Amino acid sequence: MDSSSLILLCIWVFAAFSGASSGEARPFGLGVDKYVCTYLGGAVINVEQVNDTGTVAKLPAVRTVFAEWNVPWLKVPSGLNLSDPNNRHSLAQWVGILGGNCDEPGWFPFLQAGTAIDMDEKGVTEANAWVEWFPAGAHTIPNENMTINPGDQILTTIDVYTRTTGHVHMKNIRTGQEYETNVTADSPDDPQYQICLGKGTGQFFQEWTIANDRADVPVFNNVTFVGVGAIDRHGKAFDFSTGTGDYWNMTDSGRQVAIPEGTGQKSFVVYSPEGRMWIPPDEDHPPKTT
Repeated sequence: MDSSSLILLCIWVFAAFSGASSGEARPFGLGVDKYVCTYLGGAVINVEQVNDTGTVAKLPAVRTVFAEWNVPWLKVPSGLNLSDPNNRHSLAQWVGILGGNCDEPGWFPFLQAGTAIDMDEKGVTEANAWVEWFPAGAHTIPNENMTINPGDQILTTIDVYTRTTGHVHMKNIRTGQEYETNVTADSPDDPQYQICLGKGTGQFFQEWTIANDRADVPVFNNVTFVGVGAIDRHGKAFDFSTGTGDYWNMTDSGRQVAIPEGTGQKSFVVYSPEGRMWIPPDEDHPPKTT
């Protein structure tokens, strides 16, 4: 799928969270392919469909995606009453595999997995891991199977075997804890859940849950994605050096929320304009135990 098609995805997809509001997406940027989305910020790698006439051509174009990222902290908004959940923010960091050329224009099934952070009523950042076969909702990974804390480094690999089956592997670099599972679409007989053919897209995003109309934007410390890559059905590897990538700015009501910036052939950073130079004090965020 090319970036013009992903603009539609930005309008329709709510990824890991329910209750997010749709937003406008439009081309943006000078000299580099950048797009604007209300609630997604990050990067994509586009992969052409293999032209074989055999079995491979009947499978989604992207076989594997992988990346490692740090789980960020959220900064307490100034002067807000945190007893109201609408004054607290939620963000997700994830990778996914999307196919193009769906039978219907409003269908965007894909497999994704990642981490999520939430702010509690005391301003403490909490985190967890999850897996989702969109358009179904996310399935939270139990804490005993995958413990996540802000500041952890998470390595995630997603494989799509068929249009309705795949595999997820996650590793917490700090703890050494690993989680893996075979995944089947929640409703595999429903075409809306079958990953589409045509061009494919490897997705590497930070996502913002927008509950109602937010007066403020989330402030988080920098999220750096490294070891970013995608592999097609013939084992060909893609990264930002192959000329098939695009970056996505997260902008809401004219306010910059999350800005991606390439840092290498396999890396980029997503930063908050207000939090770019913020370094959360470690002593204020003791890690949970398994």
